[in-house]
Amino acid sequence: MLFFGTAIFAQDTEGQESDAQDSTLVIVQGQEGELAYNEGIKLFKANKYDASIKKFTEAIFYNNSFAKAFLNRGYAKMRLKQYGEAIIDLDSAIYKNDSLALAYYIKGRCYEAMKNKEKAMENYFIAEKKSCDRANLFYFIAVNEFYDAKYDTAIIYFSKAIKKDPKHAFAYNDRGSAKRKNKDIKGAIKDYEKAISIDKKLAVAYDNLSVVKAIDKDTTGAIEASNQAISIKPDFYIAYNNRGSIYFYLKKYDKAIADFNKAIEYNKDYVYAYNNLGNVKHKQKDYKGAVEAYNKAIELDPNYGAAYMNRAASKEMLRDERGACADWNKAVELGVEQAKQFVGGCE
Repeated sequence: MLFFGTAIFAQDTEGQESDAQDSTLVIVQGQEGELAYNEGIKLFKANKYDASIKKFTEAIFYNNSFAKAFLNRGYAKMRLKQYGEAIIDLDSAIYKNDSLALAYYIKGRCYEAMKNKEKAMENYFIAEKKSCDRANLFYFIAVNEFYDAKYDTAIIYFSKAIKKDPKHAFAYNDRGSAKRKNKDIKGAIKDYEKAISIDKKLAVAYDNLSVVKAIDKDTTGAIEASNQAISIKPDFYIAYNNRGSIYFYLKKYDKAIADFNKAIEYNKDYVYAYNNLGNVKHKQKDYKGAVEAYNKAIELDPNYGAAYMNRAASKEMLRDERGACADWNKAVELGVEQAKQFVGGCE
């Protein structure tokens, strides 16, 4: 039975921080550029990014060497998802003042949004080297390290984010997932529970907690956590799938089927729910229904080895030996070691 916890939930929490580079400057007569810059900062903090860009542009008109005006104009453009233009402004800020560590961090965010992970990490590490210590800098480094399966390093950086911002619920949630990958189930439970204590509406943390409690054989706690996730987010198809997996383990097959169908209702392309639905139907000796579910999983993901392996078992029960052998061979081709023991009996 396949659990699919939302292992990590990279979240833009930047709005929780004081975004603009600095507070209001002291104005003296004749400092028109600084006055425009200060107005831009106020507008930025009010999330009025278009208006703030106009003010930062005005500040640059008065002073073309105003590095922080370029930086914050780039920041505002990043907020508006104008990533290419933002990078141009950020490069101008860096050219005029290379010590602006925040500019490298924002560039990293732009490159990440543009799916250029290598450039994103390059800029994040420069920002860190230049003493940028934002919680979200450490958080996004950790997220990328997690996706590279560097779980120990991810834990270090999630911990740095938490040290900087002890209320960073997503950092706790995602550190819990890194600990889960490292088989530290008790540590993962502790981190997910901490994330929930900070943000009681964080559905993903409840879902992750459900998965690790199930791994820890606390099925009652796992179902309670899934129930919480679904009550917060009624269309949370992953949570339905995971709760269905627990019901399957408990041999409550009707409840498992209801949950897998609910997951499919909310996401008709959710391959794991079709595979799991097939597993339940197989257990209920509804082999034709199982094959239909596995067919759908394979249609959605032709490289899903486990679905071929499972479909072979149902085909064998239907006396479709040729079809079963074809599926076992395909499963072996896709790296399913368990399938090798069945291939030997095929012609």
